[in-house]
Amino acid sequence: LTQVIERAPQPVADAHYHRALALVALQRDDEAIVDYQRAVTLKPGFAAAHNNLGGLLRQRHDYAGADAAFAAALQADPALVDARYNRALTAMQRGDLPLARALLQDCLKRAPDHDGARATLVDVLNDLGERGEALTLARASAKRLPNSVAICNALGQMEDAAGNVDAARAAYRAGLAVSAGNATLAMNLAALESENANVEAARAVFESALAAQEHPGLRLRLATLLPSIPMSEAAIDQARTTFVQSLRDVAARGLHLDDPVNDFGDTPFYLSYHGRRDDRDVLATLATTLRQCAPDLAYTAPHIAAVRDAQAAPRSGKRRIGVCSSFLFDHSVGRAMHAILAAIPRDEFDVHLFLLPPFRDDALARQMQAQSTVHRLPFDLHAARERIAGVRLDLLLYPEIGMEALTYFLAHARLAPVQWNTLGHPCSSGLPEIDAYVSYAALEPAGSERHYSESLIRLAGMPFPDYPAEPASPLLADVVARVRQSVGVTPSAPLLICPQSLFKLMPAFDTTLRHILDAAPGAHVLLPEPTQGGQMTAIKARFAHTLGDAAARVQFFARRSRAEFIRLIAASDVLLDPFPVGGGITTWDALAVGTPIVTWPGEHLRGRFASAALTAAGAPELIATSATDYAHIVHTLLTQTELAAGVRTRLVEAAPQIYADRTAISGWVDALRAACNR
Repeated sequence: LTQVIERAPQPVADAHYHRALALVALQRDDEAIVDYQRAVTLKPGFAAAHNNLGGLLRQRHDYAGADAAFAAALQADPALVDARYNRALTAMQRGDLPLARALLQDCLKRAPDHDGARATLVDVLNDLGERGEALTLARASAKRLPNSVAICNALGQMEDAAGNVDAARAAYRAGLAVSAGNATLAMNLAALESENANVEAARAVFESALAAQEHPGLRLRLATLLPSIPMSEAAIDQARTTFVQSLRDVAARGLHLDDPVNDFGDTPFYLSYHGRRDDRDVLATLATTLRQCAPDLAYTAPHIAAVRDAQAAPRSGKRRIGVCSSFLFDHSVGRAMHAILAAIPRDEFDVHLFLLPPFRDDALARQMQAQSTVHRLPFDLHAARERIAGVRLDLLLYPEIGMEALTYFLAHARLAPVQWNTLGHPCSSGLPEIDAYVSYAALEPAGSERHYSESLIRLAGMPFPDYPAEPASPLLADVVARVRQSVGVTPSAPLLICPQSLFKLMPAFDTTLRHILDAAPGAHVLLPEPTQGGQMTAIKARFAHTLGDAAARVQFFARRSRAEFIRLIAASDVLLDPFPVGGGITTWDALAVGTPIVTWPGEHLRGRFASAALTAAGAPELIATSATDYAHIVHTLLTQTELAAGVRTRLVEAAPQIYADRTAISGWVDALRAACNR
């Protein structure tokens, strides 16, 4: 082909096109791009060359160039379905979901059996918040194309999101029957098993897939596998020891991740709930290992490099603050952040919200977006990173790091001169590029800075300033009776509620729970049903061992609206705040109805929300000093009704002041101002 190109009397577009194909096969993509560009210059209507050029540019994260190439291919040949599909993928990676949706729907009109277009459209619909439509399309596609790996994966994800665990498991296994070593299917199935507290099944999935085909992401996921419901304190210690040792083994293997979000795409979420002191060190070990496997994680935005090299001219005008989160809607993170975002003075700061898919739209989300510039990021690390870097921020705040993958991997990069983390996920990030963790003095005892890889900022005032509380009013006796009967408890039986996700309940708490139930033979404990049914099965098995006969008096209530949830708390006699990790937002919800909260604060932020609230409410007698004291306080509340009634009155009277507390707001603004000025 080179000889043809050199000897032909006139340039030949086809020769450049075919040489580009050969160069791609030889992994000489730079030269292939030049040949494709030459081919389309010589023959502007060469649709296949435009399409292939777009594919190479997209691989290099040149999404604008790729989109232009695919658009040119479609202009030359509107019937070229591959170009339409590729342009849709590019639009998705750029974050233009409406365009991706339109292109994919057009693909399916022209090629109804295009499984890639069907599977990608399911993803796009889900990211747009059209979960019902996405599930319907996934099910219809699976009937039409039952042997498509991509469709099996899309169906599994949507069934899992809908809470249909068995259907999701079946879909993933159907895909793996076709492609045993498929890493994406294996990761998703193993994650499903792990979330359902079946660690050994998850391990088996990883090992089976690795036996079929080696994959660095699967190897890392196997190394970082943690139980969602640990069966004993010894099991926790063993899991953490294995976690660190496995990371060292991975580092020794020299694994490489091209795209850490898609090749690995996990966070060590459960580490933070074990109540151990070494989270900072374990998380730092993970961060170091990941940056070794994917050196590109240590990305630095161009404007940061210019500032460091003293080449950037000082910028006039307002300072730019970015907030990057998946949860800026009516979620615990949104409720914690809404007043802080609203209070940032817009005459001094430009506020940019970087939202991650799937996008949610509710009243609180719209309120937070009202005075801010909103960027809907694509689920693509490179594109999202470049989008944030392009705003040239002065400060970037992550309200939570460690709750989902894309935010976690973005936080490895230096995208602003100042980068902060705060208590949406109540734990240090362990990441070298996060400068400070913003917390509250009420939650941080002396010396707690040792738990953070970041500098610790302690603000005055209460967390969750200007909290959007659900309106509450005292429940009449007949209403209390109906609420209790709805969960199978008689009106006269002592009722304890622990409204925390089951993964927060550590085995150490079981011992105290048994003491409480043994001292009150007629008492019942209410726990919420998890979205993953396997967690309930696992904790029931653990309770059968740790609680003995008292396990029969632990009941689970179905998920319900926030208002109904608070009524259930109001109908309970005592709210149990578990240790070593307690409640945050649920504690603030409970204050309004006055249900006595018993807590035993530890030395970490994650176990101190209830003690901060009770101190502010003037009810320090509900704060235990030991596990034995905890059980004694609960017993006192159950047996001394007048004392319990007095506590309810105090909490109800104090709640409005706690909800309205805006002391922390000025602290946030002052801290932001000082950081930007530095």
